[in-house]
Amino acid sequence: MFRLDDGTVVYSASDLTAASACEFALLTSLDALLGRAEPVVEPVDALRERAGRLGAVHEAKVLAGMLDRFGPWDPTSGTGVVAIARPDRRARRDRAGLEAVHAHTVEVLRTGADVVAQAGFFDGRFTGWADFLVREAAPAGHGTHAATSRVYAVHDAKLARQAKVTALVQLAAYADQMVSAGIEPADDVHLILGDGSVTDHHLIELLPVYRERRDRLQSLIDDHAAADHPVRWGDDRYRACLRCAACAPQLAARHDVLLVARVRTTQRARLLAAGIRTVDELAASTGDVEGIPPETLDALRAQADLQSRQSRDPSTVLFELFAPEVVGRMPPPDDGDVFFDFEGDPLWAAPADAGAPAGPTQVEWGLEYLFGVVEHAGPAGDGVTAFRPFWAHDRAQERVAFLAFLDHVEELRVRHPGMHVYHYAPYERTALLALARRHDVGQERVDRLLHDGVLVDLYAVVRACLRTGQGSASLKKIEALYRPGSRTGDVVTAGESVVAYAVACEARDAGLVDEWESRLEQIAAYNEADCLSTLGLRDWLLARAAEVGVAPTGGVDVPASAS
Repeated sequence: MFRLDDGTVVYSASDLTAASACEFALLTSLDALLGRAEPVVEPVDALRERAGRLGAVHEAKVLAGMLDRFGPWDPTSGTGVVAIARPDRRARRDRAGLEAVHAHTVEVLRTGADVVAQAGFFDGRFTGWADFLVREAAPAGHGTHAATSRVYAVHDAKLARQAKVTALVQLAAYADQMVSAGIEPADDVHLILGDGSVTDHHLIELLPVYRERRDRLQSLIDDHAAADHPVRWGDDRYRACLRCAACAPQLAARHDVLLVARVRTTQRARLLAAGIRTVDELAASTGDVEGIPPETLDALRAQADLQSRQSRDPSTVLFELFAPEVVGRMPPPDDGDVFFDFEGDPLWAAPADAGAPAGPTQVEWGLEYLFGVVEHAGPAGDGVTAFRPFWAHDRAQERVAFLAFLDHVEELRVRHPGMHVYHYAPYERTALLALARRHDVGQERVDRLLHDGVLVDLYAVVRACLRTGQGSASLKKIEALYRPGSRTGDVVTAGESVVAYAVACEARDAGLVDEWESRLEQIAAYNEADCLSTLGLRDWLLARAAEVGVAPTGGVDVPASAS
C-alpha cells in the first residue's frame, strides 16, 4: 500500500495476499502509513531474501525466452515484446503518472504487441504490474466480444514449485484490469513455475474469488482509514494469523495462552471461550474445557506451569521428564553410534546448459550439499569425537555422497552390530528416502536401515517424554539444558547455512578459492555443532532417566518420527 499525493490509499495484488494471510497485520501496516503507529519490523530472513533474488532471475529468464521467440518490439509492425517502464518511487505517488502508465499499457495492447512485459495498471485504487501479457488468437465466438481477433493471456513467473491460491488471485487481478480497459482476456491464465512447468487455470473460476477478496480488502482499508484509532488487538472484525511479525509482539505482551508449547489455534479459541487467556491462567486453571480432552488439558496445564515459572526466573531452564520409560526404550549406547545431520538447499538448481535456449526449462530443485556425521573416535565413554563430512556440490556428487554415507553406516554395522544413527526431527529419514528415489539407487539399503530401526529420531523421543520451560522443542531451544551458550560462529541457523552455501558457490564460480573454502568451513562448523548437540541430547536423556532408575534396553521400538 501507499498513498497518493492527494491522500488516496492505493493497494496492489501483494496487499490482497497480505490480507488473506493476516488482516491484523495489513491494518497495522495501514496504521504506519497513516502515521498512527510505528512500522512493524520484519525479522531478517536470509532464505526468503535469496528466494526473492532467484525469483527475479527466473522472471528474467522467462523474458529472455519470450524475446527469443517474438523478438524485440517493432513499432512499425506492431509486433514483438514491449517492456513497460516502471515509474520511480516518487512518481508512483502521483496519480497522473500512474494513469499515464496505465494508458500506455492499454495503447500497446490495442496495437497488438505479441507480449507486454511489466504491464502497468491503475484504476484509481488498485495498481499492479503483470509479468507478461501474451497475445493469442481468439477462439470463434470468444467471450463478450465475439468479433475480437485476439486476446491476451496473463502469465506470471513464480519461483514456487506449485500453484498457490494467492498467485492465482493475482493473475485474476490483472485480467480484471484488462476487462475494465476493454481488452479481452484469454479464457485461461498461466503460472510459469520455478521448475519450468506451466500451469493453466480457468479465468472464469478465479474472477469471482478475486472480486470478493478485492471488495473485502477495499472495505477494510476505507473503513479503517476513516476510524480515529489504530487497529486493536482482539477486534473480532479482523482475522489475525497469530504467527506473523505483527501478531507475535501482541501475543508476547499479553503472555497469550497460544505461547504454551503444543497449544493449537483451535485449542486457544476453546480456552479463550472458557476464560483462560494467558499462560499463567492456564497453569492455574482447574476443571474441564469444552472440546479439549482431559488428558490433553492436563498435559497443556503442566506445560504452562513450566513456562509460567520459567518466565519469572529465566536464568534456569526448567524441565520435566514425565515419561522416563520412553527413554528406556532407546537403544543402549554403542561405540559405533553416529549423530547425523543434513544441510540442504531447497532452492539449488543445476546451472543452465550454456548451449540451451533461453527461457524456462524443466529442472529438479534441491541439493543435499552436506551429510554431516559425528562419531566416536574411541570408546563411547571417553568423550572423544570426530566429524566426518560428506560434501556434494552438484547432482552427481550428491549421488556419490549418498552412497558413501550408506557404505559408511553399513561398515559400522558390521563392526558394531548395536550401532544406531541418531538425528533430530524427521528430515533425515525423509531426505534419505527422497535421495534413493531421485538417484534410483540404494532404495533397498535405506529400507533395511529403517526396517532394522537403525535411525533414531530424538525429536520424537523428546515429544513423547519431555517438557521444558522453553516453549519450543527445537534443538537450539532444548540444548540450553545440556550445552548452554555453545553456539558461536557466522552460521547459527539452517537458513544462514543455506545462504552461506549459495554465497560460497558464487565465490567458487568467481575463482575466489579462499572465500569458497572459508565459507565451507563455517557451514561444516555449524553442522558439526548440530551433530554434537544431538549426541549431547542423547546422553542427557539417558542420564536423566538413570536418575530415576530407568536404563535403555532397546527392547521396544522408540517413538516413530513425526510426519
